[in-house]
Amino acid sequence: MNDIIVVFRSRNDALTFNSKLAKYGVYGKVVNTPRALSASCGLSVRVSASSRSVASALCPTDATIYEIRGSGYTKIG
Repeated sequence: MNDIIVVFRSRNDALTFNSKLAKYGVYGKVVNTPRALSASCGLSVRVSASSRSVASALCPTDATIYEIRGSGYTKIG
């Protein structure tokens, strides 16, 4: 399984989600949104494959989840 990147509409949503992950013991890394996914606020959260299910469950409904595959991205949620 591959890492995921969660794309948000606002910077505040990205930072809030990352804090929420930390409360559940999940490491998320706030990153600049890749250019291929640039229809967002500019910040995303990258989560390792091992924490994918927890991150998906905590993800807000207005965020978009992509699986990172090599140099590309596949929308999964």
